[in-house]
Amino acid sequence: MRGGNAQQAQDVGERRQSAPRSRRKGSRTARPVGRQARPGQSAVGHLTELREARKAERDAGVYRRRRLMAVALVVLGALALVFAVLVQTQASGATERAVPIDPNNATPDTVLAEAAGVGISTPVRPASLTGLGYHPEGEGLVAMVPRGDNLSKNALLGLVTSGETPEDINYHVMDDAGREGPRTGALDVGAGSGTTAYSPVTGYVTSIRPDPTVEDANVVEIKPDANPDVRINVSLVKSDGGAGVDDRVVAGMTRLGSVADSAEILDPQLSAYTSDSGNHVTIRVSRVG
Repeated sequence: MRGGNAQQAQDVGERRQSAPRSRRKGSRTARPVGRQARPGQSAVGHLTELREARKAERDAGVYRRRRLMAVALVVLGALALVFAVLVQTQASGATERAVPIDPNNATPDTVLAEAAGVGISTPVRPASLTGLGYHPEGEGLVAMVPRGDNLSKNALLGLVTSGETPEDINYHVMDDAGREGPRTGALDVGAGSGTTAYSPVTGYVTSIRPDPTVEDANVVEIKPDANPDVRINVSLVKSDGGAGVDDRVVAGMTRLGSVADSAEILDPQLSAYTSDSGNHVTIRVSRVG
């Protein structure tokens, strides 16, 4: 009997010793369900935070790019405005300087260029000139040496021109437009249609033939006294009572005719350098034979 009580006491002691373990185990399983982390929940949250951070970074980058683009557009707009003002200012200054000759200091026989020892005088009165433009017109032509200031600033031609003159002559060297020959083989002398055209040299008229480019216009050919081995051709001349074949002509004095209206048929290249339609007469120098 006493042994049985001892056995019972031992069993009760063992249960008491194991009770704390049961309570500790029970305390772990008794956590509220809402606070218990599900498997992988922390990893998902981390990925979400990364995505949100990257999205915020992208949004910030887009905003910075747009801001930089806006600033760049404003700067470019300001530069374009400044450039336009400068171009307009330069164009205004160029227009003032583009007056081809100073009529106050020029005479009716002012020499515009020299070719083969012959001085080429203006075929139009200085006050009526609208522009002077050189261009190629074939391999057989003699290159002219211009007098005055080259507004086209061609470095090569600048070596053979006389620079500033008392008459303040200004000229352009125009684009060759696919034509061959010397860059100064032909000279367009601008003036309004109907303006009187005078002989550019002193000599004799050797022929007057129809101009192949403009109806009712002629080419007047002159043998200059200064060099009988060359011929001076003045084209786009409307012969309306001017000098005839074998007539003697004097530079700047003898009337050949008038400036034909070539702008009705052609698109004169000289119009790009003048403020009008670009009507003109063209002077060429060629050798005989």
